[in-house]
Amino acid sequence: MKTKVLIIGGGPIGLYFASRCNDYLLIESNNFLGGQLISLYPEKEIVDIPGIKSIKAKDYIKLLTNKIDMNKVHLNEQVINIINNGEIKIITNKNEYTAENVIIATGLGFSSPRPLGIDGEQGCDNILYHLSDFSFLKGKKVAIFGGGDSALDWAKSISKISNHVSLIHRRLEFRGNPETIKDCNNLHLYLPYIPYSLEKSGNTCKRIKIKLVSETKEEYVTLDVDYILVNYGNIAKIPDFNFEKDGSFFKVNSNYEVASHIFAIGDTCSYVDKKRRIAPGIDEANKVLKLIS
Repeated sequence: MKTKVLIIGGGPIGLYFASRCNDYLLIESNNFLGGQLISLYPEKEIVDIPGIKSIKAKDYIKLLTNKIDMNKVHLNEQVINIINNGEIKIITNKNEYTAENVIIATGLGFSSPRPLGIDGEQGCDNILYHLSDFSFLKGKKVAIFGGGDSALDWAKSISKISNHVSLIHRRLEFRGNPETIKDCNNLHLYLPYIPYSLEKSGNTCKRIKIKLVSETKEEYVTLDVDYILVNYGNIAKIPDFNFEKDGSFFKVNSNYEVASHIFAIGDTCSYVDKKRRIAPGIDEANKVLKLIS
């Protein structure tokens, strides 16, 4: 099967690229589109998309999927190898394709949530690593672990429906934008603290003890909890396709190429001062679109 553009990955950047193409084929290894925005953060508020002031992740994915031709999308198909010997061949677990251009938009790859890392965590029904709905947390005692944008978004949203929300981060400064929680007056902050131990009843965590990060002072706080939300990011496994990597990510040139006519855009690529957000990924996609048009 031949196509002008073969897109690997149906996350937000792959979908955006497809929405701007005519002759393309999009291959996604999952049985759904949207990547981690759907699997982990469907309720996340996105505020950095050009031309859109604010939109929920799930609504942004719906907006993009409405712009593409689903007949040009192959779900449940995984790319195994890319061969570039004058003609670009893409080998999957189901088919073989040729393409004039390949767009690698695999995001952070196949991932699993990074755990708290304390004894007894596994098997606790009320320790959650992703959310598709916040309503069941109304009035509940919730402890959130993490300091990135998603953890701050969770804290902001849940503190609107509960007065018993604690945000625990291992550093004094957040990785995410602290302005997100600026007006959350009923949010309890614990900085810098780390998880230390938990108390269980059956498969439910009833209390979690956190420890102050300090070389001079030993201090612990025990929190009663109905739910624990963990947002430490994900442990990613990114396919390499035998291209040069910078750590876990594809190293690209100034045209976002890993090889001639093979591009990597979005979170999966690496270059100096790379920012792993949607807006820079869109900018990368637009530049590549101009190159191949």
